[in-house]
Amino acid sequence: MLAQTAEADNMQRQHMGDLQHNRSIVINGDNLKIAIGGSANLSWRGLYVQNNNAVLLQGNNAFKLFEDAFDALWVSPNDVSGFDNTPSADWEDLGYDNIDARVTFSPHGKSNAKLTEIGKAIAGVKSSLFYSLAFLYETKGAIRNAIEKVADEKTPDVFVYGISDKSVGGLDVQEPNGNPPVAYPEALNGDNLPGPFKEEATGGYGVRLHHKFVVLDFNTPYATVYTGSYNSSIAADTKNAENLFVIKDQRIATSYAVEALAMFDHYAFRDREDEDTKGGNTKNGKKRKSDDDNGDGNDALELQEPPTNGGSAWWAPFWTDATKMRDRELFGQ
Repeated sequence: MLAQTAEADNMQRQHMGDLQHNRSIVINGDNLKIAIGGSANLSWRGLYVQNNNAVLLQGNNAFKLFEDAFDALWVSPNDVSGFDNTPSADWEDLGYDNIDARVTFSPHGKSNAKLTEIGKAIAGVKSSLFYSLAFLYETKGAIRNAIEKVADEKTPDVFVYGISDKSVGGLDVQEPNGNPPVAYPEALNGDNLPGPFKEEATGGYGVRLHHKFVVLDFNTPYATVYTGSYNSSIAADTKNAENLFVIKDQRIATSYAVEALAMFDHYAFRDREDEDTKGGNTKNGKKRKSDDDNGDGNDALELQEPPTNGGSAWWAPFWTDATKMRDRELFGQ
């Protein structure tokens, strides 16, 4: 269809060194110049089912950087070495006042690769780390190694929340320092859900979480966000066509941290329900109170009743549970 409407000479199918994974659009109009990057597939599922983000850029400088990257890809179809030595393959300033925001495009070469650089930034975090990284469960390298290091008890002063699209080995265990295990989007069992939760879009692999972002120290003047189409992998760095942003701005970092919090709470809830269904409805080795009145094996998912006089208040765990204590101390500032 595109070959018919745009003519064959105006269209290319590329895979670069592995994948053409760059989700970007450049709009060059007389009155409007916009560039769009990020993780979102521009499809129904990408916009309405998956967790995704898109970065919309206005202004001549930002627009020109995306246009230059497109031109560099166009003249070097599937030629990694033809692209990785262009200016687009290194950090370039987006040109906004009062915001340190830069963009780079993959594939990179050895001299301008970014994977190790991001891993070092994560390893140097001082206060908090939030991440939402699709495919982290199958990705090895500097970024995952740094996340595991920061989440470990050897860095007890850093608050860590993380989400991936599947369980991630090495990040699944509840550590004594209060950093929770990585959350991932299990499907809710419709048999025990009240409306409107029963109606949920279903689909194949990777249907729910597709974000790629890392937030460092959102509550400090050094707040930083890495985001884009860039998966945290060697292939994304040196083979695929990708876009990657680094934004050093506390307001923007906070907006990504809020998204991470909302997703973590939601997916942690899904994970608990999934484990209850698969593991005999236990919590910390103890039988949970059941609402399975008809004996069909499905507990009704309902809000907990308020405590009776003399019972524990809803906020009591925020002074006793390690994870909730750190939550209160960080977000109560």
